[in-house]
Amino acid sequence: MKTKTRFALLRRALVRDINFIKALYVVIILAITTVVFFSLVQRYINTGQKVTEIFESKDCILENAVFEVSSTQPEIKQLKEQFLVIAEIKNSYLFMAEKYSAFNYTFSIFLTLFSIISGILGFIILKKGWDNIKNYYLKASFLIAFFCSTLFGVMPSVFSAKENIKNNLTKYYFYSGLQVDIYGLAKDNKGYLKRNTPQSLDSLNLEINAINQKIKENQNLYFDINIDKIPKEVKPF
Repeated sequence: MKTKTRFALLRRALVRDINFIKALYVVIILAITTVVFFSLVQRYINTGQKVTEIFESKDCILENAVFEVSSTQPEIKQLKEQFLVIAEIKNSYLFMAEKYSAFNYTFSIFLTLFSIISGILGFIILKKGWDNIKNYYLKASFLIAFFCSTLFGVMPSVFSAKENIKNNLTKYYFYSGLQVDIYGLAKDNKGYLKRNTPQSLDSLNLEINAINQKIKENQNLYFDINIDKIPKEVKPF
């Protein structure tokens, strides 16, 4: 009787251990996936910093040219202030575009990877039949791969990644264009300061006010989320 009791206890402990190992397997796979995902995101961001440095070097040249203007005219001072304000605003758009690009890039890689894995495992399972396969790890791996391929396939649409990247970059280039306009006015390319008449200064102030208006009307960041893109029903077969 004691032997049977010990055997039953041992069997229960073994079942608990097996179930724990099975659960641990799923947790480890998901943890590795998460770590690799964010590592790839960070790697893309680090690579993108090189592109950002190119933009910043161009902006630095333009900024130096604007601030080299030694005129004490109040209009020139205002143009310099506008240039700095725009620099801060457009950096926020570049930051958002970089983040969305990094995640969209990683979503695409993981979608491709897990689609291939789920396709291979799905072929094996369909060939043998789900009920005929007793290998828990094969089934678990397929379900994880299918879940991940679905998740990473849906996420770009949910976060409107392509649209947000495009819109934020469009705003970035828009503000870069404004800085070029400011550069032209600071260098007096239109001769407003050279003529130095009430009419010419009024024309310059009108252009400065127009730039202010454009800044006011174009400060919306783009980080749209489209919940409707989440599928209502997903089936592996």
